[in-house]
Amino acid sequence: MAKNMQNTSYRKIDVDAFDPEQYDENDETVDTPGLGPDERAVQGYLSSNRLDDALHASLVSPPLKTKDQNVKDRATLLVTKVLQSFKNAEIEQAVSKLSIDEGDILMKYVYKAMELGSDAAVCQSLLAWHAQLVAKFGHGAIMRVFSGRQRL
Repeated sequence: MAKNMQNTSYRKIDVDAFDPEQYDENDETVDTPGLGPDERAVQGYLSSNRLDDALHASLVSPPLKTKDQNVKDRATLLVTKVLQSFKNAEIEQAVSKLSIDEGDILMKYVYKAMELGSDAAVCQSLLAWHAQLVAKFGHGAIMRVFSGRQRL
């Protein structure tokens, strides 16, 4: 037997905490990234016609971990307003500047905005954004949105 069996200080991980029977899908102990985008900053960028900055500011802090559906819907409507500010010719250039994480968040917003039941002009704009996101990030972006646990 080993001489130092009494010293158990090397056991720093509680393996019982990783029991799949105790998993809680709604556990919110992880730090939340925020409660939605900063509406003032986004509105300021939109009023000064800095659309790329407005898009990035609207994607910074998505309300994925909050349970308040009103916060999620308000953030979705803000992002939809930003997306509608772009002309169809500008969408490809804007999508080319996005990172993979920003593309996935934007894809979540696109699907949520479609779910909220907008009019035909908004849906046409959202479909144009969807097509450009799929063109850049592939079908993996769609799969990451549908298989992800965090919803808008």
